[in-house]
Amino acid sequence: FFLTNVINHHFYQTKLLNTIFNNKTFQIYFLIFLTLLILLGRQLDTGMKNYDDAFYAQKAKEIYESRDLWVVTFAGVPDFANPPLPLWCMALAYSVFGVSSFSAIFPSALFGVGIVLLTYRLASHFYKDSWIAFIASLVLIFPGIFIDYSRRAMVDIPLTFFVTFALFAFLKTKTNKRWYLAFGLATAGGILSKSVLGIFPLAIVFLYLLLKRQWKELMNPFLALGTILAIGLGFSWHWINWLEFEQLFLDVHFGALFFGGDCGNSGFRCNFSGYLKDFLEYYWPWLPFALIGLYKFGKRGFIEKDENSLFIFLWATLVFVILSTSNNQTIRYLFMIFPALSIIVAKTLYDWLGPAWKERVVGVLTGVACLTALFVNSTPFQVKVTLKESSNGVRQLASVIKLNIPENEMLGNFKLDFWRPKHAMLFYSDRDMEPPINKDELLRQSQHNPKKMWLSGTAEFKTLNAEVPGIFYLIQANSKYAFFTSSLNRDFVL
Repeated sequence: FFLTNVINHHFYQTKLLNTIFNNKTFQIYFLIFLTLLILLGRQLDTGMKNYDDAFYAQKAKEIYESRDLWVVTFAGVPDFANPPLPLWCMALAYSVFGVSSFSAIFPSALFGVGIVLLTYRLASHFYKDSWIAFIASLVLIFPGIFIDYSRRAMVDIPLTFFVTFALFAFLKTKTNKRWYLAFGLATAGGILSKSVLGIFPLAIVFLYLLLKRQWKELMNPFLALGTILAIGLGFSWHWINWLEFEQLFLDVHFGALFFGGDCGNSGFRCNFSGYLKDFLEYYWPWLPFALIGLYKFGKRGFIEKDENSLFIFLWATLVFVILSTSNNQTIRYLFMIFPALSIIVAKTLYDWLGPAWKERVVGVLTGVACLTALFVNSTPFQVKVTLKESSNGVRQLASVIKLNIPENEMLGNFKLDFWRPKHAMLFYSDRDMEPPINKDELLRQSQHNPKKMWLSGTAEFKTLNAEVPGIFYLIQANSKYAFFTSSLNRDFVL
């Protein structure tokens, strides 16, 4: 009798749990709350990595302080590497929360939440099934590489949001052609986030319509207007900077973009090795399901003429193939296809699993998600990039460096790297760093300008002090960096 009651009680709880998790409203609120906890948890004290986070955060800070939305600067010098929309979002966060690493990261976290919700809506639109939609959203959250970059002050997550929203808007045009305007605006947002990489929604949609031979749709005036909005607004920053800086802007922006940066190519020859290596490292346990699903989606799309399968297949493969012409391959450039891969994985699992296993998958993934939120917010363990404290040495010295170095002067650099910790130092102390020098140049500068101050590695300073004792005065140091000046300047140190 006791065992029967226990079994009945367990059956009732399981049935109740499944009923709750099959409720679309509950699923959406659960995903919002969960992703906010994971993406914003433990962000107040971990700091930012020197490169790339502090690099973008500093540019956003200069936009916030100068109020100049169109000319992006770094250390007061025009910087043409990146369009400004993600930086505008950071600057807006600075105006609300103050200038801090949390403010810099806040927009990426919100965009990450938005991508999860758009993935849910897309899967629900395609298959009208809450299980597929919910599982696709959880698959997107895990593996942790998506979480990691949604917790960083970078531009890949904003780009992914606008690409995903643009494709969602295109699907909505089947019932209301005015959604083409949203499609154009979202595409413009992608271009203003990461330049020509934001054009992918246009490429996917036009290829899809061509393959479906929807000639009438290609001539739709709303599609034309949406395309004009995408190109006109999306490249507005490029146009304004070209008018002001002319050939310099073109050489720097497109030169870095096509020959030394995100889209660098070597004769447009596909090289899949870099991305395949990253997927083999970061996309478990979903990689086998994604590969098998891609085959099935391609078969359904081209042979069985299934529109949904063709659209998702083109989304995933077109971006992958084009970006495989790049010299600089890293998985974050492919975040744009993660929503499509998540839907492919969820649909593949749905087709394979029986009802009992589907319930188990929901339970396991929900449990993992809850434990992750608990781990991020309730433990001190430092794992992954964004749960480890970054730029500690810089943050500990930043206030005394700012106090002692006048606003328009630069911090000397003794045998440190040219770039590290240049970006973090500028963000946290508002003082830029000079290029590195050797000991002879250091001794020459200290004689010529006794009031000058330098930063070095702590070990380097110990060696220097042993070789030329009494010449330099240590102002403050930690385990990583030493901030020092000439002994002649000792009485003037604050």
